[in-house]
Amino acid sequence: MTVEELSQEIFNRYGEVTRARGYFLYTKKGVRLTDMYLEDGRAILGWRAGNALLHFKNMLSRGISGSFKCEKNCRLEKSLCLLLGGAKRRAFSFSSKQTAVKASLMFSKEKTIVWKPFSKINYSDFDSVVIAPPFGWTNSFWLLSVKEELCDEDTVKLLPEETHLSFPLLTAVTRAVYDYMEEEKIRQEKDWFIYDTFLHNYFERSGCHLTAKVPKEKYDEFVLYCLDHHIIINPHYEGTSYVPYQVDKGNFSQIKNSPFAF
Repeated sequence: MTVEELSQEIFNRYGEVTRARGYFLYTKKGVRLTDMYLEDGRAILGWRAGNALLHFKNMLSRGISGSFKCEKNCRLEKSLCLLLGGAKRRAFSFSSKQTAVKASLMFSKEKTIVWKPFSKINYSDFDSVVIAPPFGWTNSFWLLSVKEELCDEDTVKLLPEETHLSFPLLTAVTRAVYDYMEEEKIRQEKDWFIYDTFLHNYFERSGCHLTAKVPKEKYDEFVLYCLDHHIIINPHYEGTSYVPYQVDKGNFSQIKNSPFAF
């Protein structure tokens, strides 16, 4: 199932999404949906969480949302250096994951990785890291963070065309990275395993990351089953769903009491 198809299924059942907060989407028909897709993990901190949207709003109020140059993205680069372990890095932005991965491999074929939130991977071991930033936004841009010593100008000139991030968005993403690093100090295994009683029949869990146990041929049906029980999961079989943080267990009671057969 595609994201577009999932969006249409939500609309067909519950109408437009009128508000998002924390790990919930609120619909026109008055139904609250528990969001475990979280825009493919970009909203991992929760919708409207942290201070990123406030920074976004403040920059928008200054009117500097065009394609013109504002401040350099050194603040974003600094935040990504801290996120990935401290080595000095350069940041690039691309319009798709495929383009970002292609660019990443131009710098390092052996030490390239895609960043995963709340994982135990030591990212400082990798030269080039593709990042979907922890900011609740569409997948219209991806970041690439590369160790500075690998960024020779000859290679940089050969990169695919970058996508422009307006200054308000750049500022919000930078703030979101810092917000994420604060949450990384707080969230622990105990915050995720408490939901295993409800989820273990359907998912393999590693930290907050969930991968499907449901067979591929039954997965689309399972996505709709979850949606009928007011839960949104990743529509892609190979994709990751996420354990929501500090939500009431009652949100999962329906899938425990009325199990999906596979």
